[in-house]
Amino acid sequence: MIGRVAARFELGRLARAPAPISGGLSNQLWRLDTDRGAFAVKRMIVNADRPGFARHVEAAFTVERRAWEAGVPMPEPVADPASGHALARLDGELFRVHRWVDGEPGVGSPAEAATLLATIHAGGEARWDRPPSPVWTADRWGAELVRLTRRVASGPDRVPVVDSHGDLDRKNTLRRPDGALVALDWDAAGPVGAVHEAVAVAVDWADAQPDAFAEAVETYVRRSGVIVPAQPWVFAGWVAGQGGWLDYNATDRHDTALGDAEVRATLRRLRLLAERMDALLAALP
Repeated sequence: MIGRVAARFELGRLARAPAPISGGLSNQLWRLDTDRGAFAVKRMIVNADRPGFARHVEAAFTVERRAWEAGVPMPEPVADPASGHALARLDGELFRVHRWVDGEPGVGSPAEAATLLATIHAGGEARWDRPPSPVWTADRWGAELVRLTRRVASGPDRVPVVDSHGDLDRKNTLRRPDGALVALDWDAAGPVGAVHEAVAVAVDWADAQPDAFAEAVETYVRRSGVIVPAQPWVFAGWVAGQGGWLDYNATDRHDTALGDAEVRATLRRLRLLAERMDALLAALP
């Protein structure tokens, strides 16, 4: 099958057998070496059978290509030559391809992640608009998380919105041998509230530690010029994203070890934010 994907995307003659890459939470990945170089081939799994999935990925692909053309450190996306689209369907399965990038995953400081995010936002066609972050209902997860969602719910009607990565946590980055931090996996790319995403990246990379969180936010503000107010609503995007991931694993992966592990880890992160939000806000200027 991976050989057929190589032919579909015109990746060249295989130099060796495709090598599966472990560790993906949402999809399957292979490294493919050909006479034209090394490529990452991804089979889409999570939500791939849902209506609108392909349309969403193609919309994200538009943002991804624009970021690549703007010089953001990232793998080069490879379009299906026949359609110009990100996705190709073979035997009912959806695949996409990137140039392979060598590096160490998840290595970097919160400030470096904030710098990378500001670089992405610089080419994201900023505008004032309604915040696109979805609202998460936490009723099934207890009073503590219901209080958290209510606390972050009230925000301004208009915020700076940019087309951006949408999921720039550690698992979606690599440290290249030249030291550059690279943004991987743009399938969630699209319009985001700039403040929401900056705070989400700071929370993820700092693991809710106030000093590291503040350093990441201050780095982003200095490089982007976007002001991040010390108000609870700035956490709304992160809370909604974590809540959606929690619900997905509890509903669609409830009978798997991976799903159970992700539910526990996500609950830990949400409860940690509920506990430390005041300290994080106090750390901001």
